[in-house]
Amino acid sequence: MRADAQGGAQALAASTPTESVVAEAAGRAARAVPPLWPLASSVAVNPFLGQTHEDLARAGARLARVAGAPVTMPRHWYAAKIDAGEITDGDLAAALRDAPAEVTELGLDAVKAAAREPRPAPAAIPTVADLAAEASGVDWPGLIDERFGAWAAAHVDEGQALWAAPRARGAYAEWRSFATHDLVPEIVGLAGFAAHAVDAPDRFERLLARGAERLGLTEAALETYFHRLLATLGGWAQYARGCQWRAELDGGTDTTPEELLAIRLVWEEALFEHHAERIGDRWREAREAHAAPIEPSVAERIDVVLQEAFERASQRGIAALLSEPVAAPADASELSDASGSDPTRPDVHAVFCIDVRSEVFRRALERVAPNVRTSGFAGFFGIATSHRRFASDVAEHRLPVLLSPALTTRADDEGAVGDGKAATARIAARAARAWGRFKLAAVSSFAFVEAMGPVYAVRLLRDAIGARRAPDASEPAPRLDPVPELDARVAAAEGVLRAMSFPTTFARVVMLCGHGASVSNNPHASALQCGACGGYAGDGNARLLAALLNEPDVRGGLAERGIEVPEDTLFVGALHDTTTDAVTLFDGDAPSPAHAKDLARLRERLAEAGRIARTERAARLPRAGCARDVERRAHDWAEV
Repeated sequence: MRADAQGGAQALAASTPTESVVAEAAGRAARAVPPLWPLASSVAVNPFLGQTHEDLARAGARLARVAGAPVTMPRHWYAAKIDAGEITDGDLAAALRDAPAEVTELGLDAVKAAAREPRPAPAAIPTVADLAAEASGVDWPGLIDERFGAWAAAHVDEGQALWAAPRARGAYAEWRSFATHDLVPEIVGLAGFAAHAVDAPDRFERLLARGAERLGLTEAALETYFHRLLATLGGWAQYARGCQWRAELDGGTDTTPEELLAIRLVWEEALFEHHAERIGDRWREAREAHAAPIEPSVAERIDVVLQEAFERASQRGIAALLSEPVAAPADASELSDASGSDPTRPDVHAVFCIDVRSEVFRRALERVAPNVRTSGFAGFFGIATSHRRFASDVAEHRLPVLLSPALTTRADDEGAVGDGKAATARIAARAARAWGRFKLAAVSSFAFVEAMGPVYAVRLLRDAIGARRAPDASEPAPRLDPVPELDARVAAAEGVLRAMSFPTTFARVVMLCGHGASVSNNPHASALQCGACGGYAGDGNARLLAALLNEPDVRGGLAERGIEVPEDTLFVGALHDTTTDAVTLFDGDAPSPAHAKDLARLRERLAEAGRIARTERAARLPRAGCARDVERRAHDWAEV
């Protein structure tokens, strides 16, 4: 018996992964989680970003295992499209040709029949917390969510709370301090949890290794089990992955995802210690399931064939639409302006963001002004900048969030010392920040509501009745700091114009129109701004590009590279407010009396297009009976 016991111990030691192996598995699991950006710069991110190295079938098998998440539609959805003729036999046959042999051999009829056979939703492999909940009747996953969220909400605060939670030692160390004083788990029934947190290793790497050993995890089981634990943390894990992504963009490192994983593993350890006898067999099955290779089943591959057939059908429809001949947008008489200039040259070329919210306005503008040509481009206009607003110390990354800024810009406040208006504006901006902190302070906030409430009566009344606030075109123009050399500026201008596929004929006015959104009382305000600008408005990027393309030296350099910009072409930055459909022109950045009539006529057309766009949006928005309602709702503090 003694020899058997010794041999069993040696076998267990041999199968226990080393700390470095566990750390590598934790790192891979962290990178399988899509990043999430904070509310200040919230943008959409591909939810499959961590699975881009896998095909859809394998990614689906992985996400079914770790999250119980399907990656395709329910089968009846595809069956309905097959019955309607949207997905043809040709689409299915083409998708089958690209499938593995085990599915191809089934044949077309078998796949069509499978589309009518319902499949149960995928179920994730249970965690120790799931099994303990079944055994004890206590909702341990729910309790973990609640207690973890109570700590994490304070830990990841980005400055709104004036009494900040400590963060210097890292997430894992700070959570241990929190957990040693948290009696809720013990009250619910997890006796000794605070002591368990105290006794946990100081280093999160060591805790991960210890957890793997205590739970009997093999190397093969580590990655998807760790991914499973991170999936139970939902947005907290994604936020941590975003922190890691941003740190790595700046050339640094961040271990927050792995530290959150270690925190979650402490709970698994404690629950397993209390419920091992009752859940031992079930947990052994779960471990073996995690250790099995990720291999899609035939049923999962059939789902992918159905999805591929649908995508082929969609592409076929789009190709047919684009291949249809279309009439020219306007004839020569329509393109002629009041001055009788070149009839083949549009008065205005308006470049909008490719965001779908700007598409509505583009169509409206083309309708009211046939002599205006529109096109689309990514809303940051190729200017990847870290920008500081007027009198602000916050660096806003106005570029796609997966990239690093190449330029540094700030609102141009030169001359503020001698310009009383600019100096006053700077003082007002700083006073507003100080006033905001006073309102939110732990002590003064109570007295503030009582004493200052009546002062806000006028503003509340204005917002309640939907009184419009005029767009602000007085924000100082952004400027590069430092200014790149001329060759670099010319190269940048050439790159953007060629990427835009700019026509050889430049209009007299080229409007570069970024977009943003007027909102009130909405914590998700950044999600309504320009995604290509990192959750900020795109006006600064548009104004920077306009200034660059208006530079005589840059135009001279462009001419040498084969891009001739006429002397009478004026580039103007603009901002499309996608919640009010008002467009603000920043023509004050480059005053041009010669273009005064052009800009006045453009403003009239933009206002008319805005009315049409609001009318169209009103038909799709709940409780919006007319165009006026769309404009009002943008400033309604009850419409969060």
